Amino acid sequence: MKHRQSEFIRHLRTGATEAGWNGVRRTRVALDDIWTAFRKVNNRNPDGEYEPLLMSRQLDELEDQGLIEQMKQRTRDKVSLPVKIWLCPTAPPRPAVPPMPHWHPDLYTLAGEWPTATSKQRSAYVAVNQWLMGDPDLFPVPLRERALEIFGTYGSEADFPMPEKTFDTLRSGPLFGDLDRLHATLRTFTTHPPLLTETFLTEIGDGYYQRVGAGDILLVVENSATWWSLVHSLPDDHRLGYVAWGLGGTFRASVNTLAAKHRIEEIRYFGDLDLSGIRIPHAASKTATDRGLPSVQPTERLYGALLELGRARGAKEKAIEAGEASALVEWMPGPHRAKAAGLLVAGRRLAQEWVGYRYLTRDTAWHADLV
Repeated sequence: MKHRQSEFIRHLRTGATEAGWNGVRRTRVALDDIWTAFRKVNNRNPDGEYEPLLMSRQLDELEDQGLIEQMKQRTRDKVSLPVKIWLCPTAPPRPAVPPMPHWHPDLYTLAGEWPTATSKQRSAYVAVNQWLMGDPDLFPVPLRERALEIFGTYGSEADFPMPEKTFDTLRSGPLFGDLDRLHATLRTFTTHPPLLTETFLTEIGDGYYQRVGAGDILLVVENSATWWSLVHSLPDDHRLGYVAWGLGGTFRASVNTLAAKHRIEEIRYFGDLDLSGIRIPHAASKTATDRGLPSVQPTERLYGALLELGRARGAKEKAIEAGEASALVEWMPGPHRAKAAGLLVAGRRLAQEWVGYRYLTRDTAWHADLV
């Protein structure tokens, strides 16, 4: 496109935008406004006698390029000009609004929000609606556990690659932006565990529940919701002294804070089944033994429950070779090594939140990991 034509169409679009055009559909531009745009371009004859001819030619060229459409009604001047033109769209058409689902009664009010919701919000609404329509067990659980249950079952991997963390970022709209309403609808609650720090094992405060008994076992749990669920599901009879939140990879360093005065004879661990979820305790175990502390041992029953209850999703980390996987899963209990290696080689993961509060309060098999 020639420079003058480029300037002409730019001024036409700018004027239409200032008048409220969004570029999605074509819009009409009257002759006076066409002249205004044309005269902002440095292409006029000083005497002005050829102005209509020059503009007519440029309008014809813009039409040939598909940028405008000239209306049939024209002036009766010596050089006839269109009384109006159509300015063609510059923005892609908005995608059609998909049909709404048949709403569960708890979500009827979302009908009014559906047309203006984002695609991510709609995907989440559909997943929550499917979950509610499935007559779920409404036993109250931590929000991350419910998120995993909903989006790990009814959400796509493309939309929800880390389903348990969906509500960490999805916080807009009438349902997800109102935490009280979200908790009431999903029968959930928020948990606030402490960190495993140097003072973790000695500072006991209301609502922290770090020390859980007089035993000599430290149980470390990778993720916060599962930490809370385990602490609140413990049986009366166990050998635990403490249950700690490992805070992901931080456990590799925080294991250094353990001291003899804590009288810990065993360290046991439960986390995600993915590459980092196995590397973390594997590395922490080496750190512990190098300091003369007990090695970090996996919880056989809890990992068994995770393999049984969990739905695998694609992991953020790349798949690894079979040889590396076999070496890493040597840390795992023997019965679980083959399945764990299969996840690593396939680049898949199982979030530990699948072993949630509901399971922990109703099943007793995992109590064997506490003695």
